[in-house]
Amino acid sequence: MTPRLNDDTTYDVVAEIFRDDINPMVARHGGRVDLVDVQDGTVVVRMMGGCQGCGMATVTLRQGIEAALRQALPTIREIKDITDHAAGTNPYYSPGTQGRSAVE
Repeated sequence: MTPRLNDDTTYDVVAEIFRDDINPMVARHGGRVDLVDVQDGTVVVRMMGGCQGCGMATVTLRQGIEAALRQALPTIREIKDITDHAAGTNPYYSPGTQGRSAVE
């Protein structure tokens, strides 16, 4: 059984994962993901730069960020994205491109 971590400890672990793993990965596309809050097993994030408004943001969130966090912290219940994706001014993949290369 995995021990339950308090919100402060979970925040620190998640912040370390963002710093060491997630943000270096998304920085390759000009993006950044900010950790906004951790409360009762819910991790709240905001995507910035090339991630804000990106057509692949949901894939990044679910298959990248969520997978990494759940592997490290199985007690996490939810990852919530509060990004205003419509306000993104320079998305890596334009919405609706479904992963086609930005250099095509």
